[in-house]
Amino acid sequence: MDPPSPPPPPIPESRPRPLTPPVLLTRPRPPLPYARPLQPPQSLPPRPRPQVFVSFRGKELRHGFVSHVVKALRIAGVNVFIDSNEMKGRDLQNLFKRIENSKMALVIFSDRFSESDWCLNELVKIDDCVKEGKQVIPVFYRVNTDDVKNFKGKFGSCFIETVQRQSPKEEPMAERWVNSVKSISSKTGFTSEVHRIDSYLVDAIVRDVKRQLPYVPTKEKELPIETEIFFALVLAGLCNFIAPLIFNDTSFYKTPQWFVGVLFLVLIRRKFA
Repeated sequence: MDPPSPPPPPIPESRPRPLTPPVLLTRPRPPLPYARPLQPPQSLPPRPRPQVFVSFRGKELRHGFVSHVVKALRIAGVNVFIDSNEMKGRDLQNLFKRIENSKMALVIFSDRFSESDWCLNELVKIDDCVKEGKQVIPVFYRVNTDDVKNFKGKFGSCFIETVQRQSPKEEPMAERWVNSVKSISSKTGFTSEVHRIDSYLVDAIVRDVKRQLPYVPTKEKELPIETEIFFALVLAGLCNFIAPLIFNDTSFYKTPQWFVGVLFLVLIRRKFA
């Protein structure tokens, strides 16, 4: 019997070589003809200058009558500045700058207006700007105009207390306060004694502000006068066909006076719209 054959020698293990990613021969892509270099972000447009500066005193006015006035003015397209901080730490010079940049000042006198030296200092600055040509509208809200002009009633007593609170080290402002109150209160304005309902008073203020400002943008684009006249004449002509269905005598709708009257109404609407 033959001896067993020796086992075959072990086959050495072959380790797989690491795969290397293929090198792609690509050409650099040319820049697109419309590609533009990135531009630095542009700064935000400056805030529009305030058209109306509102001066008043009291939280009850801020959350009541003044809020209605400000809302109505902004709906009408008027840029309004209202000071939302009554603390002593605010910057007075910054507030004066707002008054100077505004085109108009709206001073709302109340029986508590004179209890704040801050409001009186605002009034002095407004009076200085009025002397240089700025417009101002005084509003006497639930206070007698005679009490403001002559420092009587609660308005006068609050003014005396404000003067007495002044420190001897401060600049004496009593005389300038008196002159400014008399000057501003003598201007043509509005009073709640005439417009007893607040909504009527607000509407009157908005109409006068829009009348005095040089330009107030409107949201609705008005049709040209030629277009309105054309449509008015077309409607006037259609009355010749509609009137017989309603009235027995339709001779008036065929006369020149009828067409002239329609044109007159169009002009009146354009004047007082």
